[in-house]
Amino acid sequence: MWSRSWILVLLASLVASAALAQGAPNSPNIVERGEYLARAGDCIACHTAPEGHIFAGGRAMPTPFGTLYSSNITPDRETGIGKWTADDFYLTMHRGRFPDGGLIYPAMPFASYTKVTRADSDAIFAYLKSIPPVNQQNRPHDLRFPYDNRQLILGWRTLYFNEGEFKPDPTKSAEWNRGAYLVEGLGHCGMCHSPINALGGTSQADAF
Repeated sequence: MWSRSWILVLLASLVASAALAQGAPNSPNIVERGEYLARAGDCIACHTAPEGHIFAGGRAMPTPFGTLYSSNITPDRETGIGKWTADDFYLTMHRGRFPDGGLIYPAMPFASYTKVTRADSDAIFAYLKSIPPVNQQNRPHDLRFPYDNRQLILGWRTLYFNEGEFKPDPTKSAEWNRGAYLVEGLGHCGMCHSPINALGGTSQADAF
């Protein structure tokens, strides 16, 4: 019969193995993968202001409708995403809404990020939680009327937002599907390399 100490060792080993298989947030592997994915999505380009702290937001993004300012996505609990859960982060990426349900302006390319898988979203979140927190309030957007009314985003979403993770094309190779996933999802290449109409919308047909 096994001793109590051996049973405890076995249970601890099983728990550790399960955590590793699921990519526990404190696993170096998931953090490294998250950093790779964040680089693929070029998150730093929008969420870091010139001469500012990394991922602390505040970068001005001029548009025909006014100026938007990127948000703080460091793990600061008061001004960043420190109080968010992995579920909050995934749903924000996937639905284009803040955890409280508030609408996000499509300057954040959630129409592309919705294609990101849950596993990749969790990895990015784990990486962002590992970086130094920066206490820096988000700067309010400076948009002209009526574009300062977030409810107008509902119309844009109806026209241009199709929620859902990337679905591989079974007629294509794994390499092709990997490329399509990065281009259409995290890379959001269509944001710059597609014609944009007066409402700031593109279509997959335009992109490719």
